[in-house]
Amino acid sequence: MKKIIQKILSNKRNRIILGIALILMIGIGVDYILRIKANIAIMIAPSKEVPYSPPYPSAKNTGSNAQLIQRGEYLAKAGDCIACHTNSPKKGAAFAGGLPMHTPFGTLYSPNITPDKETGIGNWTNEQFIKAMREGISPTGHYYYPAFPFYYFSKVTTDDLLAIKAYLDAIPAVHQPNVNNEMLFPFNWRFLQLGWRLLFFHPTHQSTESNQGAYLVNGLGHCAMCHSPSYNLLSENLPLAAPIQKYDLTGAKVQGYLAPNITKSNIGTISTPEIVRVFTEDRLIGGGKVEGPMLEVNHDSLRYLSQADLTVISNYLKTVESVTPPKPKGSGPGQATYENYCSGCHATGAGGAPKLGDSASWDPVLKVGMDKVYQNAINGIGGMPAKGTCISCSTDDIKQTVDYMVAAVSGNAATASTQVAQVPRPKQLSMEDGKQLYTKNCASCHQTGTHGALKLGDKKAWKPVIHEGFLNAYVNIVTGHKGHPARGGCSTCSDAELIAAIKYMMQNSSTDKNYELW
Repeated sequence: MKKIIQKILSNKRNRIILGIALILMIGIGVDYILRIKANIAIMIAPSKEVPYSPPYPSAKNTGSNAQLIQRGEYLAKAGDCIACHTNSPKKGAAFAGGLPMHTPFGTLYSPNITPDKETGIGNWTNEQFIKAMREGISPTGHYYYPAFPFYYFSKVTTDDLLAIKAYLDAIPAVHQPNVNNEMLFPFNWRFLQLGWRLLFFHPTHQSTESNQGAYLVNGLGHCAMCHSPSYNLLSENLPLAAPIQKYDLTGAKVQGYLAPNITKSNIGTISTPEIVRVFTEDRLIGGGKVEGPMLEVNHDSLRYLSQADLTVISNYLKTVESVTPPKPKGSGPGQATYENYCSGCHATGAGGAPKLGDSASWDPVLKVGMDKVYQNAINGIGGMPAKGTCISCSTDDIKQTVDYMVAAVSGNAATASTQVAQVPRPKQLSMEDGKQLYTKNCASCHQTGTHGALKLGDKKAWKPVIHEGFLNAYVNIVTGHKGHPARGGCSTCSDAELIAAIKYMMQNSSTDKNYELW
């Protein structure tokens, strides 16, 4: 083989051909990367379109199917079908499709699902409709892309799916040809979706969930599609539309906005009526207005649901316990909170948020003074929600995060986290205080090792924690890292009390460290 290669390269003409081929390959590769980068920029850019909520079309619900059609309309609203299947930016006909959906790998266009027999689903059988909804397979046998949430609709009961079809069959037919997708090669080959399915899609073929809140959230509501981190290709900007189950509903970024953590760790202490008001009044918890994709969900879907269903949805979310995603490597408390809760808006300037590192957008904000900036971040102002939706964050967490973002304005983002990562000590408590707090709030798990908690005094088990340092342990406890309840499950504990309890535990689980000075 070596001799063959040497013979080929010894010929000047062959070397020229190979050189040209190499240049072309590099050029094609660079062009491909640039196309993906351009698609990502479009995908994460906050929409500047004036929100438009299309009216739901009236259905012909006379006859024996009237009740079924009415039920189907309610369920279609619960599933927010109108949002994707209507070209709202162009104020297109409801359910006639044509909405462009930008992905890193190209643009998808939603199909017409009105009962038009040529361009819609007017000729679909019940069986074909159920297969499309549950398995993501079209009547012609091709795979749908996971932008269509069949991953979640697979949990919907047959009766509910047939009710939705009855409603769609009863709305006015719209003759509107479907737009061809514009996906990059090889993502335009639908059969490659088989690999995605083998990795991520394991349909349940109908939910057995008896909890109505869980049924709505995990099925038609497909809340995790936006509120859960997704598996990706090397970067969160290359998502695979496959939620990471252990991080269910712990927050993600979508279309330049933050879809916040909506699990027990963040909203468990929030009253149900306050959560319901997010859906019905577009008011974020703690202040601020709902913006971006969630505003569309509220107006196209949730505002049509009954008070009873909104209540069970809220109650269910307050019970969801998921593992908290790990904080970014090498980051301090301020940067970790920024990445998990603030970057959805501040990385792109969504909703008018001052962009990280952009002095022009921060100058007017900082003119009021840091104390006022802290208070605005903690209490919320305008479209800025209280604590950036991190309800479980302490006021000191928020101040550290503000410090991190302010430091980034002067170009010190790389070192900002170390500059501001100082544990707050509004009051110094003794080791004896820590023992009492441990006994009251922590011993139920840490004394016996219940629920995987590190057993007090088990020096081998505590060694990795000791090695990472006190500050890291403190941040993990406060944020609920690795499944530990946020703030140790003690919502009434002050930062000083948490520090004292952690000091006591680490002091009694270390071989050669002294934590008295903390």
